[in-house]
Amino acid sequence: MSTTTPDPSSASNAISRDAAATCADLLRFIDESPTPYHAVQSSAARLAAVGFSAVAPADDFAALSAGAYYLTASDGTLIAFVRPQRPVKGFRIVGAHTDSPNLRLKPRAVYEKVGYLQLGVEVYGGALLNSWLDRDLLLSGRVMVREENGQLSPRLVSLPRPVVRIPQLAIHLDREVNEKGLLLNRQEHLLPMLGLADPKNPRSGGDSQLLRELCAQELRLSPNQIAHLELMLHDSQPATRAGLADELILAPRLDNLAMCHAGLMALLRASALDDDSGYVPVVALFDHEEVGSSSDHGAQSALLPRVLERLVLSTGGSRESYHQALSRSLCVSVDMAHAVHPNYPDRHDPNHRPLLNGGPVVKYNSQQRYATSLPTATAIFELGQAAGIRMQEYVHRTDLPCGSTIGPIVATLLGIPTVDLGNPMLSMHSARELAGAADPEQMTQLLTHFLQSR
Repeated sequence: MSTTTPDPSSASNAISRDAAATCADLLRFIDESPTPYHAVQSSAARLAAVGFSAVAPADDFAALSAGAYYLTASDGTLIAFVRPQRPVKGFRIVGAHTDSPNLRLKPRAVYEKVGYLQLGVEVYGGALLNSWLDRDLLLSGRVMVREENGQLSPRLVSLPRPVVRIPQLAIHLDREVNEKGLLLNRQEHLLPMLGLADPKNPRSGGDSQLLRELCAQELRLSPNQIAHLELMLHDSQPATRAGLADELILAPRLDNLAMCHAGLMALLRASALDDDSGYVPVVALFDHEEVGSSSDHGAQSALLPRVLERLVLSTGGSRESYHQALSRSLCVSVDMAHAVHPNYPDRHDPNHRPLLNGGPVVKYNSQQRYATSLPTATAIFELGQAAGIRMQEYVHRTDLPCGSTIGPIVATLLGIPTVDLGNPMLSMHSARELAGAADPEQMTQLLTHFLQSR
């Protein structure tokens, strides 16, 4: 009996060449971005490569000429825009977030326990805790470095070693785990193993010198130059494609780096076109969405309103002009959406079951957990239809609590009509998630049309 191997290129689920290229760039972006700080660095590098200039929050916006710019805040937030020559008439804003649920090291992280070295962690956001067990995990983040002039400056770091791991308890010691479920205490059961303790060199409680030495070695610094550090865990397995026709994506941090990437690519495409309409395309990538956005550089901060106002004032407008510009503005909040799960289809409303590779998903919630309204939903569907993009809709089951996004926050701060969108995915908030490989290009096209809309 002969067997044949399926040819992915001939499968009905095979994606287009453009979709494959966008997907490949997304996978690179995810691998480059193990933390929100690396995501901002990767985003800035993509923008700078095509002519966007960096501007600091303390710079004088009135001194800027017409052109493309980006600014960063606290290493985790980035706002990019194209400053027009003429007075600002309105804004087209795409908002997303750079952070993902994960495990983050405590300041005094190193423990010794029954012969092991372990790391104390905090759970950041609504992580699926079980997904962090029995994975080869790496450490990345940022450190504060004492420079030769005595100044302190942040430096990003990603450690290729040591690989840490959170081993699950063997079934022989937890016989009912498969019947009664896995219960994890965040303080006791999520401490990753760093290695074996050295009885000849015991570590005092919370000793962080070991981590300083590891970071210093990677950055080629003296451990004494590192004043403080902030590290977090991430999956060591690179992002990849899967499925018979390579129609799926397997990757960490799809929520929400996939939407950050789509917003960036849309801005790059939109900014390449000459436009003297006075409408400013803006992409805002915020940190801290997964923990409520309440920080000096989260979506609830004054950062975005200040940038928009300064753009209006620096192009000859007034405070009144600023409010007029907001009244002509629209915002799209992009955050990943729930695809229907084949093993749990009953967890979805029967008429709202988004499919992978089925196109962007418009999200509704009458409790205003999503900011979509009748006018904004209509506007985005009209754009999608004009661009030939398939669209889907999602409403949470009425008997389940619904998550939220930066959409309602930005709409409240600025009084701008907003629609919530996202690409469908599975395993949301897992250490490793799953999505469709055709959807990133579809979302990028839709956001490009939105940024060009008037």
